[in-house]
Amino acid sequence: MAGITERNRQKNELASIGFSMKYIDEWQPKTTLYRHKPSYTVSGEMDSDVGTAVKGVPGSPDYVLRKARIGLFPWLPGESCACKWCVERVKPEESGADKTEGVLSAPLSKGKSMRKTGADYSSS
Repeated sequence: MAGITERNRQKNELASIGFSMKYIDEWQPKTTLYRHKPSYTVSGEMDSDVGTAVKGVPGSPDYVLRKARIGLFPWLPGESCACKWCVERVKPEESGADKTEGVLSAPLSKGKSMRKTGADYSSS
């Protein structure tokens, strides 16, 4: 079991990547995680694609934190997800001129998307 300092560090890191404090404090013994990054075999073939569910894994914050670092989260991937894998996957789809020219990005609050639309942007 981790010491209090290690637990607080884990809580802060989980909160910084989008987990709610309720999940961190009231975690379930088993949970389902979803791939936000594809999984490949040693030979380079895709094993599991984005969105694949991994069921029945431990729900403890230290385990979920380790898995979050490799692209497994308890929410489905999508356009509103701000994890680095979803952001990278959405960026290549944007083509043509730079759509963010003249737009300043405000700091994101928890649950906000990386997309520059609506109340998440300021014009210069």
